[in-house]
Amino acid sequence: MLEYHYFVAHEFNAQQMADLRKAIAEAFKGTGLNAYYADMEVRQKHILEKIKERILETQFGIYDVTNVNPNVCLELGIALGAKRPYYIILKKGTSRPADVEGLDRIEYESYRDLTAKIKDKIVKLEQKRFEEIKEGHKREREYDRLPEESVRNNCIELYKAEELFHRFGSEVDDASAMNNKAWFADLSGMDSNHIIYGPYSPLQKCGDYVAFFRIKTDDNSSDKILLLLEVTGDRKVARTIKGIDFDRPYVYQLFGLKFRIEVTNPMEYRVFNAIQRGKIWIDYVAIVKAEHLYSIFRDKNR
Repeated sequence: MLEYHYFVAHEFNAQQMADLRKAIAEAFKGTGLNAYYADMEVRQKHILEKIKERILETQFGIYDVTNVNPNVCLELGIALGAKRPYYIILKKGTSRPADVEGLDRIEYESYRDLTAKIKDKIVKLEQKRFEEIKEGHKREREYDRLPEESVRNNCIELYKAEELFHRFGSEVDDASAMNNKAWFADLSGMDSNHIIYGPYSPLQKCGDYVAFFRIKTDDNSSDKILLLLEVTGDRKVARTIKGIDFDRPYVYQLFGLKFRIEVTNPMEYRVFNAIQRGKIWIDYVAIVKAEHLYSIFRDKNR
């Protein structure tokens, strides 16, 4: 469950691998959140590809930029580019990258001081978010089982995937898609990017909504994160999808993602590939007001 892990980037030397890791682990002891380090597993791919996957999959990252380590700076850049949650730490009195001067950071005097500051500035926030993620996963699984016809009948907007914007893929004929058309992407060898995004159309009213993504894949055997579902407007929410989250291969399935808007900004509904394997078909994204879900649940449980 890598979404319940945090990614840690630091200079690789004996002291960092012993004392720094111990200080961070002590801060998160008993929280249910565990560290992931790039040297924890051996995988048959370039180290940067492995790191990029883990930055995308973990709940947040901690980046020790002490002594301007170029690898750590590169990893922080990946997190910034992917808009993943991050915390910068830095030992006082050491050189620092000029590019982090404008970013919030935690400066520590000793490893004991680092443990205390992580507990105070990171642990409370991330443990709360951890509990919210777990609760959100329970709700999402309930959304995923709603009857598709009821979702479509109650949606206020429905965006066909082939009519949204795309970074890669192509429109294909698909008899099992709503209008016999779908957006198809073969992820093998493709860099992580948005398969669909847009449409930049605002919703008419503020409030709570659920975006339902109708997707199918050719392989539901992997426990690795395959996709990130994202909704952005005045804020961003996201959900990870693994191969095993699909009940069957080659069968469309709904995945719900709840979001709230307080300002009627242009909206985006996005599907982002986390890894470079598998085939994906996206049929549509349907937007339902959260208040309408009560009647759907009632009808479903009769």
